[in-house]
Amino acid sequence: MAKASASSAIELQIRQMKNFMGFTVAFLKKRNPVKLLKEGVTAYIQNLLTVNQKLTRIQNRINYERYKLKKTELILAQNSEHVFLKGRQINQTR
Repeated sequence: MAKASASSAIELQIRQMKNFMGFTVAFLKKRNPVKLLKEGVTAYIQNLLTVNQKLTRIQNRINYERYKLKKTELILAQNSEHVFLKGRQINQTR
């Protein structure tokens, strides 16, 4: 009786191990970690290589927004009477 229960316990352990290994293989096929690692590394390297381009785009956008802000401020200042713009208005009318 003891041998039968021991052998059935061993068979149960072997069956559970086979199931676990089957699940592990299926998971590794589905979620290929090597492929994910390779894609992540290439995306990171690509991101590092394009940082300077992104920075120049951001700087250009900031400069353009500053230009629009100065232009808007100048238009608003010209529409309202200020002492510091009177000379500029006189020079423009000449």
